Order: sequence, then C-alpha cells, then structure tokens
Amino acid sequence: MIISKKHLTFKFFDYKWSRLPDYAEKTKEFYKKWYLERYGYTKTTLKKFLKDKQWILDAGCGMGRDSNFFAELNPKANIVAVDQSPHAVKFAKKYLNCKVVKDDITTMKLKERFDFISCDQVIHHTPNPRKTLINLMKHLNKGGIINFSVCRKKNKYRDFIDDVLMTHGRKMTPKQLWKFGDAVTEFGKALYDLNIKNITFEGKKYPDIQRFVHDNVFRCWYNPKISFELSSSNQYDWFSGNPRFNLKEVKAIIKGFKCIRVYEDNATISITLKI
Repeated sequence: MIISKKHLTFKFFDYKWSRLPDYAEKTKEFYKKWYLERYGYTKTTLKKFLKDKQWILDAGCGMGRDSNFFAELNPKANIVAVDQSPHAVKFAKKYLNCKVVKDDITTMKLKERFDFISCDQVIHHTPNPRKTLINLMKHLNKGGIINFSVCRKKNKYRDFIDDVLMTHGRKMTPKQLWKFGDAVTEFGKALYDLNIKNITFEGKKYPDIQRFVHDNVFRCWYNPKISFELSSSNQYDWFSGNPRFNLKEVKAIIKGFKCIRVYEDNATISITLKI
C-alpha cells in the first residue's frame, strides 16, 4: 500500500492551493452536504452539537472551508485552523472568527485544548495515521469529540492500478501530474457523455457507466455540476498519493479509543471518537 511522504504531500497540495485559490468557495456546498451525511448530522443537528463547543480545531484545514462552516454555525466558538501549506494558510486567513496556524498536525503541540476536532480527508495523507491520531487526541478536552476520515479501499484490481499510478505520479512534477489529471477527467467525461444509465453489477446499482468504471476499475472522477478544472483537481489529489484503508485497518488505527460512529461509503470510512 502507498505510504504518505510528508514532503511530497506538502509539495503537491501547496501547488493545488496556489492554482485554485477559489477551490474552497466553489466546492463548499457539495462538501458541506457530504460532511453532514458522513458524520450523521443535518445542518440543524450539527449547529446544536457545536453550540456548547468553546474550542474547535480544524486539523489540516486546507483553505478553511470546514473552519468557515463551523464558524457559521457557532460564531462564538474559538476556532483554530491548522495546515502546513503556505498557500492554504494564506487563503484560510480570509475567514472570520478563525485563528489560522501554519503547523504540521503530525507533530504540533498547540497550547489550546479543544472540545471538538475535525480532521476530515486528511489523516491518511500522514505517514503514520495512528501516531497522528494519538497526537490529535492529546489536544482534546475530557469528553471531547473528534471526526476524521480516510480513503476507502475498493477492490484488488482498482487498488493495484491506483498504487501503480500513484507511485509513478509521485515522480512527476505538479504541472505534469495536473496534465495527467486533465486527461483522466476527459476520459471520465467521455464515459459520462455516453449516457449509459442504470448499471447493475453483482447486485449493486450504479447511476451510469462512468460511476461504475470509477468505483470498480479505474479512478476517473467526474462531476458535471462543477467545472472541468475542479473535477480535474480531484484526479490530481488522488494520483499524487492517497493511501486507502479497509475497516479492519481503520480499527487498528483507532484501537484503544472510544468509537461512537463508523460510516462507510464508496469513497471513505468516516469515524467519530470520544475521549
């Protein structure tokens, strides 16, 4: 399995944030909906959950999309957003009610202790997710909650292809990898444009042929509701190196911690822990 290397993660993501300064704004509605679904909230219940959270940490904040969401739902909270990318930190600072810190979540030692930590779609990008989780848990107050997610393994064929391409992608420059991502997105769009709907395979239903290929054979994410470049940025993220996990491996990461929710979809395994 691919293991994250911090210097490569920082290099590829910093390039993404510099290239797409409006990424957080343009994708916020899609990701808000997905966040709520994966962690078992509605917007109303998340607002209620955050109401008494005085200190909130967004660990691996990127450009601050989730930090801004939490601030919107609890304007009185003290929100700290942490990321290693200089470009991400620069853009995240535009959000109100958030303290933005450039730091490495695998080793950071913040003075604050938090009632709620969100580390969504981040921890699998660290070299040792369990060690990162332990470090994050040290920053929780008693009774505190942490939400985090990892990318989910698909099947041995899709995972093998992913590993081969990710290993090669790490040797490319960010510009070269983005160009490859564009080509993959063109392929995903071409499949989508075939308009072959309602695929059933081994008892599982898929909305169209593009989604079936993407989920089972070859990563070719495409979303017609967003711009081509934003779709392409998702391929870029992926092939820059995305370790994936199955549920057994996730249970090893969280061993010894109190787990109060597990949610799996085709893309992720999302976990809620309580200290």
